[in-house]
Amino acid sequence: MDKILYLLNYPGMGGTEKYVVDLIHSLGPEKCVFVYSEEGLGLQTIKDTGVPTYQLSMRGPFDLQAALKLKKIIKDENIKTVHTQFLRENYVALLAKLLGADIRVIWTYHVDVPMNLFVRQGNYLVTKLNHRVIAVSNFMFQQLVKKGIPEKKVKLIYNGVEEPELLPSPNPNEELKISIIGRLREEKGHDFLLKSLAKLDKQYPELPWICNIFGDGPLENELHSLVKKLGLESRVNIKGFTNNKEEIYSQTDIVVIPSSNEALSYVAIEALSYSKVVIASNVGGLPEIVKDGETGILVEYGDVESLTTKLKKILTDQELYQSLAKNGNAFFKEKFTLTKMIKDTISCYKE
Repeated sequence: MDKILYLLNYPGMGGTEKYVVDLIHSLGPEKCVFVYSEEGLGLQTIKDTGVPTYQLSMRGPFDLQAALKLKKIIKDENIKTVHTQFLRENYVALLAKLLGADIRVIWTYHVDVPMNLFVRQGNYLVTKLNHRVIAVSNFMFQQLVKKGIPEKKVKLIYNGVEEPELLPSPNPNEELKISIIGRLREEKGHDFLLKSLAKLDKQYPELPWICNIFGDGPLENELHSLVKKLGLESRVNIKGFTNNKEEIYSQTDIVVIPSSNEALSYVAIEALSYSKVVIASNVGGLPEIVKDGETGILVEYGDVESLTTKLKKILTDQELYQSLAKNGNAFFKEKFTLTKMIKDTISCYKE
């Protein structure tokens, strides 16, 4: 297979960077090239794969100078496929193609962002030049079509993760551990969860549970204050960031994803892979992973009463917990393995 060039404006520490790293590891760094614009916290992780890396300033989607420099990298590295991750990079790669680069351009749509009429019309015209546009969920597939991408260009390929060694199921007589995992940002819904936990603690003080918050971000100080204000200091631990999944899931029985917006959650997929029960907001692509009452539990975003009730149910019904954990893990193996994602993506490269 020809070399693949991965193009990403800002390598942070999120799901997009994990996606790129997983593909580089699977293909082999000698078959890949990575190009970025701005240095981010995830850059070193990508460099540690051993992939050849170039920095290329991309000031916007129509940066002609960036496109010309990208064309040169493509020629020097003998690249035939450029895999872009966001709209800016996709447009720059397509501009390089228009300037004579003999490439196929694939764009994966990771995050659902608003696009005005001008951008939607531009998408309709420009993305006709894409070889493929990958949607990471059916929800994102529909959003792409609404944003002007020709439907025949879009291919659904779910994100996937490696299958871990399964951890033991919780002991019903022990304190159950609730976790929320991810950046400490408003859209992740930490305040929604904490208000529900405060209600749970007030209504059922006898229930044995603690909550671990894994992650860092701009709301850290605010969340410390909210935990204190709600009287949850003995119940809630703000653990900070760790990229050690085994460490996280060894301290987790129930994963809550109370987000207001999710394209397709890596955390939800990982939780199912570890046979953990997931309670998630009924938004974005989450219902494609969490089938309510089958592979997990769904609640409407912001409904504190509902989330409190669902948490109490999972904490007290061991039979339901085991059923959801078993069904969730089976669903993971069917739909969301890294092997399946890599196979489907390589098939897309070879089309």
